[in-house]
Amino acid sequence: MNTLRSFVSSARLVVSKGIWKALAFLIVLLIAGPELMIGMELIALIEVLGASTFVIAYYASIKVLLTNLKNKYLSFERYTVLFIPSWQQFRQMPSLCLHAIPHRTVIISLFSTVYLGMFFILI
Repeated sequence: MNTLRSFVSSARLVVSKGIWKALAFLIVLLIAGPELMIGMELIALIEVLGASTFVIAYYASIKVLLTNLKNKYLSFERYTVLFIPSWQQFRQMPSLCLHAIPHRTVIISLFSTVYLGMFFILI
């Protein structure tokens, strides 16, 4: 008999806690209205789209940075015979890769290599 009473009292306790939680949820839902559901939907949407939006934002910023660097480099090499062929042109004439030699960059790298070689010989 004691076990039956203890089971009934524990069942009442569990049900009463569940009822209070359910009533609290309904009261909050009635007070907040549909904004609460819209907020939960937006949070779920941010959870789903958050990572992809983050990656797209970084991809776009890196693309802009690299485009600016490419434009500055091409303006640096504007007096040379720097010709960067497209993929279709390269497929038709593979020897075009010889014309894509940036002369100023090659000369600067040659002088810097000689300078560093001389520097390390002196050390």
